[in-house]
Amino acid sequence: MVHTLPRITGVGYSVPANVRTNNDPIFAYLKAHGGGGSLFQGYNQRRVLEPGETLITMMLPAAQNALADAGLQATDIDLLIGMASISEYATPNEVCLLHQLLGLGQHCPVIPLNREYSSFNYGLIMADAMIRAGRAKNVLIVVGTNWTRHVSYETPQSIGAGDGAGAAVVSSSSDGRQWTILDDYSITQTKFYGTMFMKGDPVPPIPPQTGPLFTQSYFHITAEGIETYKVFGVSTAPSAVTEVLKRNYLTGSDIAFTAHQSSSVLLDAWIQVIQPAQFVNTIGIFGNTTGAAIPINLAWAPVGNPITQNYLVCMALGPEAHVDALLLKRDPVT
Repeated sequence: MVHTLPRITGVGYSVPANVRTNNDPIFAYLKAHGGGGSLFQGYNQRRVLEPGETLITMMLPAAQNALADAGLQATDIDLLIGMASISEYATPNEVCLLHQLLGLGQHCPVIPLNREYSSFNYGLIMADAMIRAGRAKNVLIVVGTNWTRHVSYETPQSIGAGDGAGAAVVSSSSDGRQWTILDDYSITQTKFYGTMFMKGDPVPPIPPQTGPLFTQSYFHITAEGIETYKVFGVSTAPSAVTEVLKRNYLTGSDIAFTAHQSSSVLLDAWIQVIQPAQFVNTIGIFGNTTGAAIPINLAWAPVGNPITQNYLVCMALGPEAHVDALLLKRDPVT
């Protein structure tokens, strides 16, 4: 018997048309100073917003694609959850503009998240909970990122930056072929707060200006943050996956796996520990799309790398630091 449960009924993604390769002149400084170093590897192409394009340029079609995939209209959505990173305003988040441009009803609230790389995972968890509680019927989750505009191209982490947006619709459904949440396991170690962050740097004032001036916000990784990357990222992160598998009597051979994709160095380390039956990633073609990577991968997979397993783990990280392993399940096709 197939139960009616909150399930992912539609997915969609959008990336800019503009392709940036490893030979782009913007990487000239890094090439002259050692490239991305030993930690930031695995990129062949990234998609980059052109002047005049914005987060909404990607988030709107990603959302529309997910609605079409679910067979729903904008008026059917009664909750929008998501994250525009980095938003035009500090507040409100640009996901509120998405509400307007999609034509969502005034009955549909917006919940902007600030979980960065795990915003999509927690959007799914919130959607599942709201539907189970009877507080929503159809929930739209959209995450868009424009970090190519928020990195310093004199830092090694900039080499993988790519822009993109991914979306999913979660609805109450009895279609067992659709993904539903089975379990979730998180590890949070906030002792790393302040080792990776987004902010502007102070710069000397230009006369007659006397007050403080700042650069635009960009992503910083401190020396301690590099150690966090190596220790928490490499060793701690996959343990969230092995734990959620253990308590559901599964092994890596039972699952497909997709994850935050900041570097092939991390991805290779995780694969070695988890040993999944299938690995879904787009790091080579889209680079590091930060918080949008997982929803992009889910929407790209049906054509790019169809998922063959009936269990799927989505593993996301956060810079303060946390890791979340979300276990999804669908029924075997008969």
